[in-house]
Amino acid sequence: MFTKSITVAAGLLATTAFAQTASSPSPAPSAAAFESEGRIESKMFLPPDLMKGSLHSVAEEAENDGLLNTYFLYSGGQAYEVTTLAALNTRIRELYAINQLRATSKTEEFGKAMAAAGKQKVENVKGIVKDPVGTIKRVPQGASRFFGRIGDSIKSIGSEQSESNGNKVQGITGVEKAKIKLAAKLGVSPYSTNQELQEQLTNTARAMAGGGLMLNLATGAIGGAAGGALTVVNVNETLQNALLNSTPEELHALNRKKLNALGLSKKITNEFLAHPWYSPWHETIVVDALANIGVDPSRFLEVANQALTEQDANYFQSLAQILARYHRTKAKLLSIALENERVCAMDANGTLVIPLSCDYAIWSENAAARVEAFSQLPQSRSEIKGLALWVDGKVSERAATELKTRKIDVASDVLAEPAK
Repeated sequence: MFTKSITVAAGLLATTAFAQTASSPSPAPSAAAFESEGRIESKMFLPPDLMKGSLHSVAEEAENDGLLNTYFLYSGGQAYEVTTLAALNTRIRELYAINQLRATSKTEEFGKAMAAAGKQKVENVKGIVKDPVGTIKRVPQGASRFFGRIGDSIKSIGSEQSESNGNKVQGITGVEKAKIKLAAKLGVSPYSTNQELQEQLTNTARAMAGGGLMLNLATGAIGGAAGGALTVVNVNETLQNALLNSTPEELHALNRKKLNALGLSKKITNEFLAHPWYSPWHETIVVDALANIGVDPSRFLEVANQALTEQDANYFQSLAQILARYHRTKAKLLSIALENERVCAMDANGTLVIPLSCDYAIWSENAAARVEAFSQLPQSRSEIKGLALWVDGKVSERAATELKTRKIDVASDVLAEPAK
């Protein structure tokens, strides 16, 4: 079963406020001046078929923390907390894929194929621990951590995490590619950290590659919200084909070549490509985005290499994609750096671009503090001519108004259009 609590924290407006840098700080507004965190209607963000399907339903209300929505997913008499719309869509797809694979494993053809493949040794997949709602203590991850304090180091990732993250596909001839193609047909990632999905995918891929099992999973075989073959989010057709038709080793070689071309140091390159929480798809999408921007990505990857969870990896993947979209559609980016210890980029017009990955950003007290710190940068830095906040999620009307009042251009849903 998949993780029952996914705490992907995000963004510029994260939960830990930091001190203003002006010589005369603005007085703090009253609490009444801010929007409140709390319950929000799920249908504002979810289409009807994602709200309810033959195997699942989503509660009518989600919990918004000022940036992210935590949805309550129900299936088979069990409840799951899933934070972010992207993660919810992934988990629902996985639920339907597991159901399909379970049904396949009960067929006579599958049994014969597994018997034929029985002499091949496949390492057991270790992955996500099954945790019921309420048993996991939430801790800051993703941007809550990287836009708050950065106190942890990649060195603190233990061997148990590295061995159990479930990201690596078993290196058996034929099984790798069979697993990748099977996962794509089912609409899921072959590098998912969902333990049961990994076990089902691996066993079925064994039966296909080693036992001659023939599956005719037509596009949309799963049906409902999870129907359709996998379309990797926010990547163009060329990159998607590479993801779906390449082994991890092939992607690794491609990514190393691109990072070398950007002049990245061997140390940072090796740390990133060997990082336990970046799957081959994470790595490839991040590297492709950075290569398309074409500037020194050292500062970006130095921070990205401090990821301690899958949610951190998702966060940095989104930031890279947001910056690449800005570079392609708005203005050329000249550099990527850290401002107020947050990933930012400078464009050719002198605009400091601040990427933010979130579900729904409201105007909270913490948001106001973060915006205040950034809004003062043009006053002390002559090279900064303006500020732009690019968000892959939604921004409340109040937050958008406050940002514009402070002369910060804001764009939401910036990854909604397909990549080209």
